[in-house]
Amino acid sequence: MAKRTNYLQLALDLRRGFWLIDNPEALMPVVNQFLLRAPVAGAVLDPYQCSERILSGGPDASAGKTSGKEPRVVVVPLVGQMTKYDTCETYGTEDIAAKMLEYAADERTVGIVLDIDSGGGAANAVPPLIAAIARVRAAGKPVIAHCDSCYSAAYWVASQCDAVFLDNEISSGAGSIGAFAQILDDRENKQTGFKVITVYAPQSTDKNIAYREALDGKPGRMQKELSDLVKVFHSSVRAGRPRLKEDAPGVMTGAKFLAKDAVKVGLADGMATLEECIQNAFVRAGIYE
Repeated sequence: MAKRTNYLQLALDLRRGFWLIDNPEALMPVVNQFLLRAPVAGAVLDPYQCSERILSGGPDASAGKTSGKEPRVVVVPLVGQMTKYDTCETYGTEDIAAKMLEYAADERTVGIVLDIDSGGGAANAVPPLIAAIARVRAAGKPVIAHCDSCYSAAYWVASQCDAVFLDNEISSGAGSIGAFAQILDDRENKQTGFKVITVYAPQSTDKNIAYREALDGKPGRMQKELSDLVKVFHSSVRAGRPRLKEDAPGVMTGAKFLAKDAVKVGLADGMATLEECIQNAFVRAGIYE
């Protein structure tokens, strides 16, 4: 599948977009390198090499008889920082969603395991995956979230699946339900000596007003926009996780929970390996009793 890359949109998201991501400070050196057009370290990997691991099941397969038409569960990875479009490091969620729908359209596919290891990402990366999950589930095919790190935007996506399982007690976790915005102020760049001057038409007093006021130390309007985004986030998680203990401290205010605690507050349904999640999908699809 050809990668759909939109570096202009990525640059705009980095400079002034809304993010649902854990530990953003660790990413700032990479952000700065990208915006300065410097090379970003790291190999480009094709995550769909992983999703070609299609697991077949059913009586014939278990007996060692294969015809190529056995029911199967497809593993689709969601790894790294989430962006709507492809980047130099990862596939965008539009392409991941398209891949999910492509596999789900195959009559042999009875379910999908979304294999998640992500701290989240851009807010606009969430809708394509939520829409794809809804379409797959509406077709009667279960979608199971198997998670290691599953925070912020990644958790929003996981919460819309039929079930959420965390891989292990050591590194796995979920939560960080919240949003933030980070602005790069280069109106006077001390490295280059450039000074950016922006002029607005007198009739455009409200254009980019939240961004402009935040630069001037008045974040109120941007906080309101972030608050509106988090309200949608909360509503979606509540609908997807009806047994969530949202009154537990930290659950809806951005706290992170390691595996056992995540299960206790209802962020996850339990602990399961990837293989166990695949079997769970077969069971939900009626392949195994």
